[in-house]
Amino acid sequence: MSDRSADGGTVRAGLTDDGPPTSESPVAAVVHETLSPTAPGHADESGVVIDLPEVTPPATTGIHWLVWLGLGAGTLVAVLTATVAVRSAGLQLVDDQIHSWVVAHRGGADIALARALTWGGVTYVALPALVVVGAVARGGRTVRTRLGAGVLLAGVASVGVYAGLAVNGWIGRARPPVADWAGAAGGPAFPSGHTTTATLVALSCAWAIAPRVPPGRPRAALWAAAALYAGLVGWSRVWLGVHWPSDVAGGWLFGVAFAALAAAAVAALRRRRSRHDG
Repeated sequence: MSDRSADGGTVRAGLTDDGPPTSESPVAAVVHETLSPTAPGHADESGVVIDLPEVTPPATTGIHWLVWLGLGAGTLVAVLTATVAVRSAGLQLVDDQIHSWVVAHRGGADIALARALTWGGVTYVALPALVVVGAVARGGRTVRTRLGAGVLLAGVASVGVYAGLAVNGWIGRARPPVADWAGAAGGPAFPSGHTTTATLVALSCAWAIAPRVPPGRPRAALWAAAALYAGLVGWSRVWLGVHWPSDVAGGWLFGVAFAALAAAAVAALRRRRSRHDG
């Protein structure tokens, strides 16, 4: 049975656009085996499903700053979503002009580059890679701790991906004309699923790696690399002619809003758990 990708293509690996993995999926099995309080290495009497201090990275940014960033990006994406939903003629005019310019100026080499970069937003590629990054970045004394960190990181990002897909289906915006496509796509247009996925994965990777990077320029370079990754995937969707520019802007804003608020929530829970244990 085939599933749709974030932008409507087919995927494998048990991830679907219609909801979270089923209990029979490999991902669900790993989550249960790794994070269950009755799994080996967990105390049955604790009642704690996830030991957040063990499987989440320590905060490198103030929680309040993350909340304000998430609310700011969320406000912008809400305004943009409302503008798209009412079929704003002004927004569509801007989208049409940029789209027409792209179609008139792209060539074989840059289209090939865009086709390669767009893989960075494919769910069945990006989310499993995020499990690996989270596991390696977190470290820990046991494989269970590492795997738990990777699964949790990818799980949070997956919730964001599916939330974006829910908005995508609700808005139901039409894509640019199929005759202009230079790549595969399917489903509604706004927000771009590939861009949302890439933004969530890039920011999640940076969040997991940041504690291991010295503050200052090295850490700033890490966040810049995350922004570049998300930016290039978003660019590829516009360059391939499968999305309007505002679709990509919506994917970026949605990804930033969800990632920032999720990081703030996890950091707050982590701090509370650490204080409780202390």
